[in-house]
Amino acid sequence: MTATPPPSNGDAPKAPEPEKTAEPKKTTDPEKSPEVAGPPTPTPPSASGAAMPPLPLGYVGIIAVLLVVAAIGAGLAIGTVARPSPTPRPTPVRTVAAPTPTPVPTTDPQVFRQSLTGACATGQGLWVVTNGGGVLRYDGEHWTQIDSTLRTLSQASCDEGTLYAVGPVGAMLIVNDRLRQITSFDVTLADLIGVAAMPEGAMAVGTAGTVMFLSGGSWQEYARGLEEDLYAIVAFGPQSAWVVGSQGASYRLEAAGWRPVPTGVTVVLRAVSGTGPQNAVAAGDAGTVLAFDGTWKPVETGVTTNLRAIARLGTVLWIVGDAGTALLFDTAGGDTTLRREKPMTPFDLGTTCDLRSVFVNGQDVWIVGSTGSRGGVWRVRDGKVGEKWGDC
Repeated sequence: MTATPPPSNGDAPKAPEPEKTAEPKKTTDPEKSPEVAGPPTPTPPSASGAAMPPLPLGYVGIIAVLLVVAAIGAGLAIGTVARPSPTPRPTPVRTVAAPTPTPVPTTDPQVFRQSLTGACATGQGLWVVTNGGGVLRYDGEHWTQIDSTLRTLSQASCDEGTLYAVGPVGAMLIVNDRLRQITSFDVTLADLIGVAAMPEGAMAVGTAGTVMFLSGGSWQEYARGLEEDLYAIVAFGPQSAWVVGSQGASYRLEAAGWRPVPTGVTVVLRAVSGTGPQNAVAAGDAGTVLAFDGTWKPVETGVTTNLRAIARLGTVLWIVGDAGTALLFDTAGGDTTLRREKPMTPFDLGTTCDLRSVFVNGQDVWIVGSTGSRGGVWRVRDGKVGEKWGDC
């Protein structure tokens, strides 16, 4: 059929529309809702089967404008949901000048009149962090408050040249002990409770299953699906670590990810130590100690106080906790077989202060504790307290 040419003016009649074969109606599933970002639904045919008459051009323009506005709004909404939160920027590095020794080195009580919470050693000195106080350093002769800024920090870990300390609302303190530089910033909104230094960087853990990993100078989330509050971590490498936390939770990091490992307890586990993924010891509330050699097994401690930190010197584990509790746990057969049948040996520090941290430096065991604003530091060698500082 020859096509009818368009009318020369507005008075000429329009050619009749060719009849269209009615398409079968599509069945709509009432259980399915349309996708927000999906393609527009075709206009359904009329009841008689003929296509609906075209809309006037003015209506078409209005609908087009509305569709554009709706598309822009949908795009903004989707972008808001999908866009990741910006990584918190660290505050500028603050270089700390050579510290001034306290008026009476190693004996000035003011240095220790604060809540001491964590400690560790670099190759250059010993560090102690506090809850709401300053940062302390011991160079082998003098105790010095390196930084008088009041900081709330919960735990610390050191490698050969760097101190890492963590605290509430993602607080992270990094001290370069070689350059004497302090950097303080936030890495997450979660409270950070435990931290472990490692040759490749550091890992930190905290509330609501938070695990953060420092690699290449930047922090990144390093776990998904963990829900418990995590209190402690020991890391052997980027794909090997143990974490423990609330409700007796324990997870082992493997090449495939974090694998939950049942402990058989429901108390809060606050400390974990080990020399490898097949050998670990955890400690927590109500005097709980667990040893792992394929499965977690309880170890009799003889105490009911909360235990908070573990350190290893040779084959002997030092476990410390509240009310001045200090326990020695000897091992047999190297690092893999623990002597569970032998009772733990209590060690008397002569204090009732809560012991918050223990670490080994050379042949010395260092223990840090406090109650309220009274802090104390003990150096133990050959089974005896060699030196003590503070009022605890």
